[in-house]
Amino acid sequence: MPGIMASQSSCRDIFPTPANNELTRRTIYHDLNPACQEIRLLRLHLDDNDGLIKCDLLPAASLSNITGRYTAISYCAGDPIRTKKILVNGIQFNVFENLAHVLDMTRHFWTKTFPKKECILWADQICINQFNLAERSHQVGFMRSIYSSAARTLICLSTTDVNPRGVEWLVKLHQSVDPDGDFYQYYFHLEYYLRTNLANQQFADDWFAFYDVFNSPWWMRTWVYQEFISSTNIYFLYGRSAVPWKRLSEVLPTLQKYSHFPYFGPAITERQAQVAHTNNIVNFFVISKLRFDRVGPFDLVDLLSQSRHLQSSDGRDRIYAFLGLVRENYGIIPDYSPENTMERLLVDIATRIVLQDKTLDILSDASRVRGELSSQLPSWVPDWTTKTCVTLMPRTVRDTSDGSVPAFPRIVEAGKLEVQGFHIGVARKGKLGWHFPVSRDRFRHDADGREELWVIIGAPGPFVLRHVGHQYRLAREAYGSKPDGYRDVEEPVQRHGLQAHILVIS
Repeated sequence: MPGIMASQSSCRDIFPTPANNELTRRTIYHDLNPACQEIRLLRLHLDDNDGLIKCDLLPAASLSNITGRYTAISYCAGDPIRTKKILVNGIQFNVFENLAHVLDMTRHFWTKTFPKKECILWADQICINQFNLAERSHQVGFMRSIYSSAARTLICLSTTDVNPRGVEWLVKLHQSVDPDGDFYQYYFHLEYYLRTNLANQQFADDWFAFYDVFNSPWWMRTWVYQEFISSTNIYFLYGRSAVPWKRLSEVLPTLQKYSHFPYFGPAITERQAQVAHTNNIVNFFVISKLRFDRVGPFDLVDLLSQSRHLQSSDGRDRIYAFLGLVRENYGIIPDYSPENTMERLLVDIATRIVLQDKTLDILSDASRVRGELSSQLPSWVPDWTTKTCVTLMPRTVRDTSDGSVPAFPRIVEAGKLEVQGFHIGVARKGKLGWHFPVSRDRFRHDADGREELWVIIGAPGPFVLRHVGHQYRLAREAYGSKPDGYRDVEEPVQRHGLQAHILVIS
């Protein structure tokens, strides 16, 4: 199969990654076969004689042939300028300082937990040729499979040498309440143990130290969300301490319940606020994991809405990082080429959602999810890059089990959405604010700038549209999040016998 090629300079512009000029002279990478889902693995040397991390890059292998035979690593990459040198196949390799820390902590964990096994890892910065743009795009396309196929995933929450006091407290807590006992008895004993020790200042300090674990930058990164959700056997590393996800998931709900510490008075109010903030961030991960393991894949729009607080060095990862976790297959292939701008990707994903879901729920999303890119997008396309917190309406799924395909909506050309709807009225200013008196004779195609009320067939409610030439721009929802907003205009539509019109929203 032809090799996948790309220039080192163009990749560095797109992916902030440490420079590795030595690799351009002594290539350690050979082309992968995308058709076989090939990946590379890494053998980590466990000896620590000179303090230098050494590893061997193994030959490429098909993912189906190595399932359950390697350990995946998840970490926050950090600043590409802060690097450390390791040896890969005897060649100096600049890695993220955080990755060097992870590999060091992994050596300690492995020698303590699996002393007789060789340590075979998958680590993205080394196992993916970061200077090959096409390879990077291909590999991230099946990231979920890489993590779900691993025997275990090591998630490193620390970035430097830290005090493991909080994690050690958690382990002792779990052991103190008979973890092998009955399920309900365990939670009863756990709550009793926490209540009876709340007045102990040392116990409280250790408890607070546990929440330092949740201040890790790992919880704010976009790609690690999929890595965590997809993994089946997880260990959290924090310095030289480790705790399995199974243990953390058993204890965490009760700890969250008591996270406000009402027994200690106002002296710790500021600390409580910090704990509450980290709780909200971590809860998003924890609840998502429990739901995914129980129910399965998510709805893409819901996920894009709920994950907007997460960060990524490339804005397009705000979309790509979640494609492996959704139940719909929108046919989106990660494309990191400079031509595929964030605006182009947002229009593409909105178009695919409309055409595949056969609904216009996205009009509600677009009216609420507005950001810096909104002025450069068609008005019906949500700007999923904004961090503004909004509540979206429940999404609907159109039943097409009879094989019928609705005539509308249609994409008539790039960025233009053709829909069918009822013209209800024109915006007028009155004593009580703007209103839309129902009128059968006020629909015209030549009223530039005028705001009109429309009921769009297939959309969840009425919308205010603004005339622009012979097209419309979506201005806003007419009734906000009011759940019965649609019923407010159903009666006028029926009473006045309004005619359905075809209109284009740009």
